[in-house]
Amino acid sequence: MAAPVRLALREDASGATPKDRAAWAQAHGTHPVVPALLGARGVPPDRWLEVFRPRLAALRPPNTMADFEEALDLTADAVLRGRRVGIFGDYDVDGVTTTAILAETFEAAGLPVVIEVADRRSGYGFGVERARAMVEAGVRLVVTGDCGTSDVEALSYLRDAGVSTVVVDHHQVPKTRPPADALLNPHQPECGFPFKGMCSAGVAFYLAAALRTRLAPRGISLPDPRGLLDLVALGTICDMVPLVEENRILARYGLDLLAARKRPGLRTLLSVAGLEEDVPLGGDDVGYRIGPRLNAPGRLGSARPALEVLRARSDVEAQGCVDQVEAANAQRRALSERIEAEAVARAEAAVAERPDRSALVLADATWHPGLVGIVAGRLAESYGRPCAVLSVDRAEGRATGSVRSFGGVDVRAALQACADHLVRFGGHRDAAGLTVAIERLATFASAFEAAVAAARSDDEEARTRREFDGPIALPYVDGPLIEAIDALGPYGVGFPEPCFLVEDARVVSSRVVGGRHVRLRLAQGAAERDAIAFGMADAGLARGRRIDALVVPSFNYYRGRREIQLRIVELL
Repeated sequence: MAAPVRLALREDASGATPKDRAAWAQAHGTHPVVPALLGARGVPPDRWLEVFRPRLAALRPPNTMADFEEALDLTADAVLRGRRVGIFGDYDVDGVTTTAILAETFEAAGLPVVIEVADRRSGYGFGVERARAMVEAGVRLVVTGDCGTSDVEALSYLRDAGVSTVVVDHHQVPKTRPPADALLNPHQPECGFPFKGMCSAGVAFYLAAALRTRLAPRGISLPDPRGLLDLVALGTICDMVPLVEENRILARYGLDLLAARKRPGLRTLLSVAGLEEDVPLGGDDVGYRIGPRLNAPGRLGSARPALEVLRARSDVEAQGCVDQVEAANAQRRALSERIEAEAVARAEAAVAERPDRSALVLADATWHPGLVGIVAGRLAESYGRPCAVLSVDRAEGRATGSVRSFGGVDVRAALQACADHLVRFGGHRDAAGLTVAIERLATFASAFEAAVAAARSDDEEARTRREFDGPIALPYVDGPLIEAIDALGPYGVGFPEPCFLVEDARVVSSRVVGGRHVRLRLAQGAAERDAIAFGMADAGLARGRRIDALVVPSFNYYRGRREIQLRIVELL
């Protein structure tokens, strides 16, 4: 079971007074909650407007990005010479959106393009077999999307074969630079671009925009890159990169374009996901309803069906692609539920044996390697500590899996401290992948726990801390408040969703929906509001109970109606 929650109020460190916030809100036609939320997220008053109403013109030019000119020269030269280009993308949403952005750009320039995406059954990253296939297809330039930084063997093979390479990636860079002709990765030490948090789709967008500018004087007209922003928003939100700086601008404009449903595949997918055309589209919709669907094929096998959804040219073609994605998602859900139930049982036993474990490491031969990351994320949240979940392949003598962070621990750095026990690893500070020999699993688990323990300055505080934006009484949860909160979105990593404390609310009515969730009516005095508690069917939310809870004020849209609804995120 999770440790008791410790509440931490997000303090407004901007120095603004309530009078200052009220005046700013009035001047910009919004609710006073907007400057309060901005201040509590560390945004100084002189930047409130640019964060509240971001502009594409505020995107900083990419000329300081390491190797950007080299990448631009190589891609422009390929267009001018009419060379065959190969694109290889990773199997998650960032990978397939990056691939779609690059493919759309090169195809618009009239180039013959060979497009490949990762297959879970072939392992992680860009391998030599895929590189060899590119050479055999006559490719003269290979561009990787959301991978390549650590794929030294494949890049070396292409270099020896005389094929130029551009890596578009955002994963952590090893000490030895990969043998690519151009490495577009903001994390490399030589990169002077001021923002390091973009995903690969964002980097690809910059390259596409610059390529259009470079080729225009040569009489080659490429489409307006703003038409790619729906793909950029998908990659940015689903990859859970910080929704600040450039990412915030790209995601905000991309969500607007996504809501316009111009791509047949995304139009069909949004409909299948139950997202109605007349309902505003938010970051949660993308992260929780679209992202899992697009990720599903790549979790189980090839990511090709997800890519084809993005590239579908007609509604008929789109329907067939979406049907494949939906089937994969249904299979993914069923398998994930089984794996999670088994992993929870093991986690309970591990914590009961030693409650002070700094991390959990769980492995099994029946767990699908493409789904362990989902389970690791859920367990990390449930047990308040980083969690590694691995799939054991006895035939290969290896276990492959994912680790997810909790409490700000840099899990990639923790894996780096365990490198002697690993075959390979890579990723980010919040999420990473790893492969370990079966006979080293036990020693790795001990080393990983020690590394995580060393990284935590205050373990208990990090594990149980929950931030919130202040107390709120039910009468103050109204339409204008929620409209203002929605207008400040999207929310995510680095820009957390507003969360408020409701105290001593009485459960007026309660019913279980969908087997796992609870729909409620809460009251404080004469004021009543509807609420939903996802995954809390066993929390004892019976009529007459009084509760304290952390809630997110929101709208529930149903059959053309908009109703106020509190989403309960934590019972206290």
